[in-house]
Amino acid sequence: MNYHMMAYILGNILRVEGLFLCAPALIAIFYGERKALIAFLLTIGIALLVGTIFVKAEPKDKKIYGREGFVIVALAWIIMSIFGAMPFYFSGAIDGVVNCFFETVSGFTTTGASILKDIESLPMSILFWRSFTHWIGGMGILVFMLAIMPAVDERSMHLMRAEAPGPVVSKLVPKVKATAKLLYGIYIVLTLLQIVLLFVGGMPLFDSIVNSFSTAGTGGFSIRNASIAAYNRPYFEYIITIFMFLFSLNFNLYHFLLIKDTKNVFKNEELKYYLFIILGSIGIITVNILS
Repeated sequence: MNYHMMAYILGNILRVEGLFLCAPALIAIFYGERKALIAFLLTIGIALLVGTIFVKAEPKDKKIYGREGFVIVALAWIIMSIFGAMPFYFSGAIDGVVNCFFETVSGFTTTGASILKDIESLPMSILFWRSFTHWIGGMGILVFMLAIMPAVDERSMHLMRAEAPGPVVSKLVPKVKATAKLLYGIYIVLTLLQIVLLFVGGMPLFDSIVNSFSTAGTGGFSIRNASIAAYNRPYFEYIITIFMFLFSLNFNLYHFLLIKDTKNVFKNEELKYYLFIILGSIGIITVNILS
């Protein structure tokens, strides 16, 4: 086991998480949420400090194999969830360490379960961070790390295979870094497209952003107690449903579409069975409603 490289990657992940936390901190400044701002700044400071300690000594051996990849993924989610729960706890927005950790784990793993009863009572910046964890978890922070971290080689594909959406991830392009950038590029474009469609349909900008984050993660965190039903607009439901489907597909398929290799798309068994399950479910529910 290459423990030095594992620590180096985990340290970089913590530093990236600290940078991600800057986004809700800016939201807290915009809405004048002083207590939440202090919570985010404190968490950012701790994450950057611990992460910097971990990456202080760059490892000489930077090779990553299958077992290191799976251990790094497992530890990354635990560490990310611990630090991700800190703003909830420090701000007092969620009571109890266990509840804060549960909500964060649910966000990063895109599970979508929640212990909250009155979501609308939370500060806007906390709601933003809660939904942002869905967006981060939807693609995976390790894919983001592979896109930006210089210390990666071809063996780092083990990380991507353990992390990226879909049961099968292969190198879409010759280099791992380029593959990670391609995956995140598709992910970001889809997210921005949904934000625009929701906003032009009449949804407030903040709501459009956080709802798109939740859709991207396919977890369903909402900033309304009644979820999407609170907007009472079929248009929003259609857009969110379509993008939930798009985000849930294996991202290899998007690459095939980009290079006009539709043959591989239509031959994909995962897509065929997925469409069969979705269309079958729609049919069953429709019959049940009409009967």
